[in-house]
Amino acid sequence: SNYGMDLESDYKTYFGFGGVCFLCATTAIVGGIETTGIWMDAMYPLFLLFSIASFSIGWIRYNKKHKKT
Repeated sequence: SNYGMDLESDYKTYFGFGGVCFLCATTAIVGGIETTGIWMDAMYPLFLLFSIASFSIGWIRYNKKHKKT
């Protein structure tokens, strides 16, 4: 397999980014304003949106890559 910067078939980055965003959203929801602060509390809908989008893109690319071979 190739380990180059093949961005078309790179799905791990998206899964990683989605995971980080999901963790941020979960922390903001579970921890509340006291733990995470007002900034994180205001941003959690965006974190959720980004995590869902990233997982979707990653999943599509993962499927594409594994159907080709």
